[in-house]
Amino acid sequence: MITQPFKAAGAFLKALPLIASKELRLFILAPLLANFLLIGLIYMVAFSYFQDILNWVMGYLPDWMSFISWLIDLIFGAIIAVLLFYSFSIGVNILAAPFMAFLAEKVEEKTTGKVFDESLSASVILAVIGRSLQREMQKVLYFVPRFLLLLVLSFIPLVNVIAPFLLLLFSAWMLALQYMDYAFDNNKVSFYEMRMALRTQPLLCWTFGGIVMVSLTIPLFNLFVMPIAVVAATLLWVSIFRVENGDFSALLNSHNGMK
Repeated sequence: MITQPFKAAGAFLKALPLIASKELRLFILAPLLANFLLIGLIYMVAFSYFQDILNWVMGYLPDWMSFISWLIDLIFGAIIAVLLFYSFSIGVNILAAPFMAFLAEKVEEKTTGKVFDESLSASVILAVIGRSLQREMQKVLYFVPRFLLLLVLSFIPLVNVIAPFLLLLFSAWMLALQYMDYAFDNNKVSFYEMRMALRTQPLLCWTFGGIVMVSLTIPLFNLFVMPIAVVAATLLWVSIFRVENGDFSALLNSHNGMK
């Protein structure tokens, strides 16, 4: 378990030269455009409404609780930041999903020699979009009740002190789910099975998500985080999860061929 963070960091280092290779450049353009949109919207909303929302919340704080205003400010700041992040990232992930799925395929083909049957055609893109929408909805349904639970915890005295840290851990976990999902989905591993597999590597997932979170705060570099994270996640699938979970797509194809 102690080596898991190093494996996550190593995957990102290996992803950097891969993302610049000629075969993968095509699949970077769409997420780059999506990231321009995402970053622009986040900064616009953050600068326009973030402080207003915090001031509105602080206006409901009783006078006798003014001595912990810094803590309330921290808690609601974390909550609003997470809400803003997921509101925009879900839309961008849906927009870029077909390209990210194909990017994950190409990385797996390049590193393992496996050849996927799918080609970049209109019918395949539509199928991938439909499948991606379904997976994104599964992630939303997974995210919402757990986020609401963390929101409730933030109002409980004493417990609310650790609420921002729990939000950070949960955000890192959700980022790991988001970017690991492309390789798992390409290999016909269900969302539930993926979660069970990732739960066996908690430090790996938290480190992976933490690296993504930190990378998103770096100007200019954050525009490339999405494709880099997908490549890194696919490398982790190949090196760790593919062996443990089996090649589901190959099993399904062989089963269909026997019919």
